[in-house]
Amino acid sequence: VRELLRHAADDVIPLNGTGYGESDKGVMLALASFGSRPCVLVGQDRRYQVAESMGPAALREARRGMRMARELGLPLVTVIDTPGADLSPRAEEGALAGEIARCIADMTALDVPSVSVLLGEGTGGGALALLPAQRVVAADNAWLSPLPPEGASAIVFKDTEHAALLAARQRVGARHMREDGLVDVIVEESPAAHEDPEGFARAIGAEVAAQVDELLARSANE
Repeated sequence: VRELLRHAADDVIPLNGTGYGESDKGVMLALASFGSRPCVLVGQDRRYQVAESMGPAALREARRGMRMARELGLPLVTVIDTPGADLSPRAEEGALAGEIARCIADMTALDVPSVSVLLGEGTGGGALALLPAQRVVAADNAWLSPLPPEGASAIVFKDTEHAALLAARQRVGARHMREDGLVDVIVEESPAAHEDPEGFARAIGAEVAAQVDELLARSANE
């Protein structure tokens, strides 16, 4: 998400916290412009999910972004890139499951244009919480699953060696999700995103801008 903002967005104003004294660096909140269109961005930041998984405060911060988009009348852009939310007892006691449900409810009730971007890994409820937008854009190699294929393999086969088989059966990849109607647009990775991160970020940003413009035009005509 940082590369996306660095290379494909303008007028970036980082924000922080839930507004109620909490913060979680696993989620980034910002005001930013894509293609001259000001938006509220809620993005999962992988840099801060290596040592510590996203907790309920991260999703409360995401919900703050959703409220801001509604109150300011700005499009909402969510960026999904997470190995999953915190599974600890502390996170559950902090209402993680409830925050996932409330995020999904808030996303589906938005009356402003919304675009979700599947940027890479999308694991579990932490990813699903930011998914239900009016348009879903996915990187070619992105994937989304309520449970990682390794976890599904462990449950079904009692090992992780069947992860690839379960991934194929679950149809977790971007192209399968496009065929199934869960993804609207795929941004190709040619060259691969890690080989040309700037070009990839610009391609994602351009598609976000195009989708926001289309949604705004449709709203103006209704």
